[in-house]
Amino acid sequence: MPKFVRFLRLYWKDLITVNAKIIVDPVRVEFFQGPRGYDVFERVTPPVVRVGVERTLVTPQHLEIPGDRTYIEFIVRTNESFGRRQYCEDQIDRVVTQLAAILSPALFTKEVWTGWLSDSEQFVGDLWLMTAQAATFKADELQKQVAAFRAAVVNDADMEQRFTLMSKLFARAVAIEPGEERFLWLWTVLEVFPMRDTSNIQPISEYLSGTTCRPLAEIKDKVDIGRLFGARSSLVHDGKLPYSYGELGPVLKKLEAIDVTVLRSLGGLPYAGQLEEYFL
Repeated sequence: MPKFVRFLRLYWKDLITVNAKIIVDPVRVEFFQGPRGYDVFERVTPPVVRVGVERTLVTPQHLEIPGDRTYIEFIVRTNESFGRRQYCEDQIDRVVTQLAAILSPALFTKEVWTGWLSDSEQFVGDLWLMTAQAATFKADELQKQVAAFRAAVVNDADMEQRFTLMSKLFARAVAIEPGEERFLWLWTVLEVFPMRDTSNIQPISEYLSGTTCRPLAEIKDKVDIGRLFGARSSLVHDGKLPYSYGELGPVLKKLEAIDVTVLRSLGGLPYAGQLEEYFL
């Protein structure tokens, strides 16, 4: 029988002065004033690392919080051996949403910490980790490319506004772990453009066809924007993505490649083959 492990999320708030504890099984919630200390596992490497480089992923750390502030502590425990971080985060998200609806969303505007509480008898390292090739560049060439990219975007006032929104969505998407939010933000980039002024997904395939110099029929068959849109509809209307845990990674990789292809084209950069693996 796997041993229970505990997952912590901590918020700093200034709207409640009472100390209290409530149980929303399997989550324990405590409103308290610091100081307090936690033994935690802290990530010491980024989520994406260079291929072939040995890394230490996490180390035990002691987290000390100040005594002149008030906090809301969420702790959930689980003995699941697979998908346990997602389980813990889902349970806490549910309780946060309930408390926000009952009390105030303003209680949850500042997250201080989220992660596993450490246990000397058991290592917990349920982390998102990917490998990638090192990014190499020459500073003068990169400066010219960024300048040309900016110039291409600002030539059209409507496109500049759309690019700003696309940038916000894309930057948030690539900075979070794989999941529903990442999928939705990556997809929404495409709704801003190429789906300009329409709810029809056809412009995405048409734009990719022009950018990759591939026939429209091949784009529809191989890149399969229709299936991605169907997944988006399932998420928004049915409350879930139609992918298993193992399937989601490749789907997000494809969606990110589509976004990058569109963004590069808007910036006047040549197609760099981000989608070629799907045509093999």
